[in-house]
Amino acid sequence: MRTTLRRPRLTALLAALSIISLITVSCGGGGGKGEKPGPTPTTETLSASPTTLTLAGGASGTISVSSNVAWTVSAPSGYTASPTSGSNNGTITVTASATAAGGTLTIKGKTKSVSVTLSAPSTAAITLDPEAVTIPAAAGNATFKVNCTGSWSITLPSPKPAWLSNVTPSSGTGNATVTIVTGNYTEKTKGQTFLTVKSGTNSKYLTITKEAAPNTPPTKPTGLKPTGSNVETITTFSWNASTDGNNDKIKYTVMLSKDNSNWTSFEPTEKTSVMNSEALEKSTTYYYKVLADDGYEGGKTESDVVTFTTGSTKSYWADGEVKLYEVNSDGSITEVTSTTRPFKLIYTGDGYTQDLFKYGGQFDTEVDKGIKALFQIEPYKYYYYYFAIYKVAAYSNEAGMSTGSTEWDNASTKKDTKFKCSWAGGNSTGIGCDTRMVETYAAKCFGVNYDGGNEIRTKLSWSPISVIINADQYAGTNIWSSGMGGMKMVSIAQTPARHPASGSYGGFEYTLRHEYGGHGIGLLGDEYVYYNTTPYPLDNQSTFRYWQSIGAYANSYLPQWDSANNGWYSDYDHCNLSLTPVVEGANWKTFSDKVDIYGACKINLHAGSATYGVGIYRSENSSCMINNIPHFNTFSRWKIYCRIKITAGETPDVEDFIAHDFDKTNNYGSAAPSTKSATPDSRRCEGPILIDPYHKKPYKMK
Repeated sequence: MRTTLRRPRLTALLAALSIISLITVSCGGGGGKGEKPGPTPTTETLSASPTTLTLAGGASGTISVSSNVAWTVSAPSGYTASPTSGSNNGTITVTASATAAGGTLTIKGKTKSVSVTLSAPSTAAITLDPEAVTIPAAAGNATFKVNCTGSWSITLPSPKPAWLSNVTPSSGTGNATVTIVTGNYTEKTKGQTFLTVKSGTNSKYLTITKEAAPNTPPTKPTGLKPTGSNVETITTFSWNASTDGNNDKIKYTVMLSKDNSNWTSFEPTEKTSVMNSEALEKSTTYYYKVLADDGYEGGKTESDVVTFTTGSTKSYWADGEVKLYEVNSDGSITEVTSTTRPFKLIYTGDGYTQDLFKYGGQFDTEVDKGIKALFQIEPYKYYYYYFAIYKVAAYSNEAGMSTGSTEWDNASTKKDTKFKCSWAGGNSTGIGCDTRMVETYAAKCFGVNYDGGNEIRTKLSWSPISVIINADQYAGTNIWSSGMGGMKMVSIAQTPARHPASGSYGGFEYTLRHEYGGHGIGLLGDEYVYYNTTPYPLDNQSTFRYWQSIGAYANSYLPQWDSANNGWYSDYDHCNLSLTPVVEGANWKTFSDKVDIYGACKINLHAGSATYGVGIYRSENSSCMINNIPHFNTFSRWKIYCRIKITAGETPDVEDFIAHDFDKTNNYGSAAPSTKSATPDSRRCEGPILIDPYHKKPYKMK
């Protein structure tokens, strides 16, 4: 119905439109006589000037447009045009890029277009005369000549120094003289910049040097010491401070000569005294002077030359000096000359400045304390004469230890120490160091100083290193480094020298025995627990086996793999820890069977070691490897004994060990590993002494 009704309406509408159309045509006229004429058409104009433009890379040029219509611009590759459109008369700026090689720029109107040919300048040979100029600090000019067979342009440096005003002319064709205009320069160091002169793709550079502003040099150092005769071969050089009219910071350099002609220099210092790090020749006359330098042009002043003659004595260690020491029965330290003892121990220090290396001074005192601490307990006490104990001096520029990270580069507080020992901070006991630098100094010891990194490390795998740190923080870390060239591992035990005692078993000596005597020499694993109810992870088991394969925990350097029995890992029968969950498969079964000798030690399968309470086991309830008590458990003593014997080329024997084992009874009570959050019911091997799992400090149960 609705469709039917629409048809008449549509027909009527078309009829109406037809009438309107007819009327419109009628009113428009037919173009015949008497009709009104239309507007006269306008003629389009469009031109550009110039029609050719040569631009060097980075240069710009302009094109004038004359037109009575709207127009657009199209630039070839390597060029930019601004604006890209306009109307009527206008100006276009064209800029060439460094790679612009020419092309056609097109300007289009309504029906017309014009072209502008763009090209790069032809490359011409350039020479500069001179190629460098020097201008005084005061405002002044300089000139140089550009010799060129074609066109050239000068580019100023970016950023442009404030003292460089301008150059004129900045472009040209052929040869020309260019003037450089500069202002005042007030810096006391020379200023320098460059101008670039280009012709096409050819470039030459002019060096401009602005002389330093006048500087007042420091006064002459006076009061030089030492003078006279019988001067020690390591001595203190001192002088009176210089003054500087500009209040500049002064650095001093000590210079020595044996002929007043050829001089050797110390490292510059801001101090007014310094010690020589290498001993001078005995009974020798030296010439001595000090250079004061404020770091600026003309800022060096030398003192008068004085002389002194050395004697035959020396009261200070030289940097890198090595001495062999022995612990006497009364606990005193005596230097010995024997080099036949097969097991080398190396003690050195970090964070000790040169003034602390006086014989019998702080370095000696604290290292000797560490030596005596080790040989106060078994089996080190009995087997002392197997060891050659070396002490190596290492000068640090600053005292102390870096903190905030075990990586020195990331430490929040940095100390400029020789080995870059750095403590993690917070609750951590972790310390890191520059192991390669430690090895470099350790390699100065007798029998270790071979060329070649791998050969040195091979020797050091049999010579554990103790780094005593000049600090009082409770911390300690042993680093095991594996490598190639036949080496099994290098052990570096780091221990701060003066951390306070805490509880029953704290203090420097206790930590050193754990880190150096246990980890470093004995290659033992930790027996304390942080996580009482957490199983020893599978990934850790893989790491455990790797370290055993190169000697860790095993310390016999004779690891073997029993593929038929690897499920129990009982083939690793040379360690103080065990992954075997039955006592019959434990490494220490031999000693657990000797109840008549070691019954008081209760050698059995005690759960918990290597920070985990489940899935890894130790042989006794208490040990230095748990909480630093002065007692290694029986199997650990056996493993230390094995390493001593094997290093000496001897064969370990259980009966021989038992005959000379003078620590057969455990007089130290039980030392139960624990986590901080553990409840009494979840603790294993609970005893009267527990450990703080974050600091390894013992504390009494309440």
